[in-house]
Amino acid sequence: MRCQRCGTEVPNDKIYCEKCGTAIQMVPDYNPVDDISIGSDEEKEKERSSEKPEASDRRKFCQRCGITGAVFLLFGFLVFQTAYRRTVSAEDAAAEVEEPKEEKVNKPQFGLPPGTYSYSPTLRISHAESEKGAVYFTTDGTTPDEQSTAYQAPIALREGTTVVRAVFIREDGLQSEEISGTYQVVFQYPDEPVFSVPGGSYEAGFSVVITAGEDCKIYYTTNGEEPGPQAKVYQGPVFIAPGLTVLQAVSVDADGGTSGIVEAIYNVSENSGAMENESDGVPTDEAVIP
Repeated sequence: MRCQRCGTEVPNDKIYCEKCGTAIQMVPDYNPVDDISIGSDEEKEKERSSEKPEASDRRKFCQRCGITGAVFLLFGFLVFQTAYRRTVSAEDAAAEVEEPKEEKVNKPQFGLPPGTYSYSPTLRISHAESEKGAVYFTTDGTTPDEQSTAYQAPIALREGTTVVRAVFIREDGLQSEEISGTYQVVFQYPDEPVFSVPGGSYEAGFSVVITAGEDCKIYYTTNGEEPGPQAKVYQGPVFIAPGLTVLQAVSVDADGGTSGIVEAIYNVSENSGAMENESDGVPTDEAVIP
């Protein structure tokens, strides 16, 4: 123990401090507060031990319910999170495995723009994948399909209005959208040829000069058939021999425009020889039968 006065360590067999001579108190001082504290602690312990069993059980039940609720809440959260992740993963997988978009085939292309033309043009139809399929077209206004005419050569557009419709169909059956165009061919017809000698009866044979517009070809016949590209091409005066001659002619310009047919009927006496005027190819007055 220690001296209460100087704090020197005092052996247990001593009853006074050898340093300062103070007597050592063997019994601790009495403190009433300690008794009060001890009494309070004892009363609290008695209160706890005297609590009703029902209140204690209710407290324990509430604690258990709280713990159980927390467990269920945590479990529900985990289940929701797992389901959400699976749903998102499934949607991502579905997006990755989404069916490919329908392949589109390009339309055919017209080599001639639709419009009005004063000549007979030709229309070419092309497609970048022509080796993988074929172009089908119509010119009668119907919808083109595999039963329509397959394009193989340029289309000649004739006089009048022509509506061309076309599609491209691949070998696997995939078809393009339709392309169409309206073409109008309007000829500027040349003037009809002019004969130097009018039709009539004549005493002697003679020559007829035929003239037409510039850059026009003249086709003629003397047998009554209608003239055209298959007839003779006029290159010089046409001699009208004795007998009945039907002279017909047309003129055709550089764009293929054809004039109307001009005709003259000559009746030359078969009892007389040729009496034409060599200077202009026109019969003399004496050679004309009144």
